[in-house]
Amino acid sequence: MSAQTLEMLIDRYCAAWNTQDAGERRTILKSVLVEDGLYVDPSVRTVGIEALAVHIDGVVARNPGARISRTGAVDAHHDVLRFAWNNRLASGNVLRQGIDFCMLAADGRFQSIAGFLEPTGT
Repeated sequence: MSAQTLEMLIDRYCAAWNTQDAGERRTILKSVLVEDGLYVDPSVRTVGIEALAVHIDGVVARNPGARISRTGAVDAHHDVLRFAWNNRLASGNVLRQGIDFCMLAADGRFQSIAGFLEPTGT
């Protein structure tokens, strides 16, 4: 898969975190994650599109107007990739930042996503 295609996949995934529309979020997630896809970060472990969507629903509700963005190039080999991201509040201040490590399924969607958060200093 080309670097450009991977960047588009990741940016679409970030869009699932950024939309305020729960239905649109689920549609986006179906396009980037396999049905039984795994998502983990220090606060949660979800399996499946609906479980991840519910988790994101909660994050969005707690941080209205925040936006997650990829912050650099994608590093990939074989069916594994990583990318840095940040989550900016509507004010522009960075709420969180981290790195996600992902495994791709045979169809080019994510099989798993493991998020690592940078320390916040608080």
